[in-house]
Amino acid sequence: MKRSILLLLSHNCNLSCKYCYERFKDSRKMSLNDAIEILDREFSDDCEITNIDLLGGEPLMNYEIIPPICEWIWERKPNMQVFIRTNGTLLTKEMKRWFSSHSEKIGLGLSIDGTPKVNYFNRGVKDADIDFFKKYWPEVPVKLTIFPQSVDSLFDSLTFLYNKGVNVIGGLAQGVAWDEKSCATLNQQMNKIVEFYLENPHIPIIEPLFNLAFEHSYAFPNHTEKPCWERNIVHTYDCDDDLLPCHMFSVIVQGKEKRERILKEAANIKEEFIDKECKICPIRWSCVNCMALNYQHFGKFSTNANKFYSCTAHKISAYWSASLLTSKALNNLIDFSRKEKIEAVQKAIDYLKTFSNE
Repeated sequence: MKRSILLLLSHNCNLSCKYCYERFKDSRKMSLNDAIEILDREFSDDCEITNIDLLGGEPLMNYEIIPPICEWIWERKPNMQVFIRTNGTLLTKEMKRWFSSHSEKIGLGLSIDGTPKVNYFNRGVKDADIDFFKKYWPEVPVKLTIFPQSVDSLFDSLTFLYNKGVNVIGGLAQGVAWDEKSCATLNQQMNKIVEFYLENPHIPIIEPLFNLAFEHSYAFPNHTEKPCWERNIVHTYDCDDDLLPCHMFSVIVQGKEKRERILKEAANIKEEFIDKECKICPIRWSCVNCMALNYQHFGKFSTNANKFYSCTAHKISAYWSASLLTSKALNNLIDFSRKEKIEAVQKAIDYLKTFSNE
């Protein structure tokens, strides 16, 4: 059996991003002793550890335990990869020296929302040292989050990062409302981005904002499905050494009282709760139903937060994904030797017809 290990090193963060779903930050940090004890238990288990992620909050708020954690890991698993996603604003010269000297074993990924103007609006800080990340981790894409109130600058932010020479991943902010105006703006911006990708086919697209795997669309399983925390073999540990189904069950996401309730209720859930309309939605595969996010907002697993806040935005994202895929096919930019690609294009065409009729 394979397993990923996630350690929440800090409940704190030096930024206050407007869209952040971690609403209950505090000053707590994981101790080095707790981290080592957790890893010792996991490494002693009869299971293959595939990767280790160090999370927050902002993980660099607890930087002092990162080098000894990594050294302990590498003494036992010399080739084990450790991944950290950071906002990059706390990096000191010493941190840069240590991370860069271990760049082959550490994946350090930057989270930034584009131009200095947009990043300041979303996060309260203008920029970070993108060149440092590009130099030592050129294969690790930076992560961009798309916020309704700054979506009018999405194209500029994305091309700004591409001009910096980095690849980009990212999607719609979770649990925030996309109103009619912001959806209309998203539609315009994604149209421009599709044109940009067709003019620059060598540039990797931003995923999951664009998801071209339409072979998975129109899939309506008849059988019940397990909750995501049972489908994926991940062990997530909070600062206080509590084993969680995933990081969305943490105190910093749910709050102390709600976390106790969600853990008790989740223990008795054996299947995913899916809204009836969402269950027959053709793009269900790309619009992830996060049951823990649902619980954070509504106190129950069954009310889909995406349906409540961002259904139209997800449909727009899927529409332009389908448009990009079919345009790539018309321009002979798709490898049709793979059967699933033929199916993906066919289903993308079906979705374009469906969306235009809504």
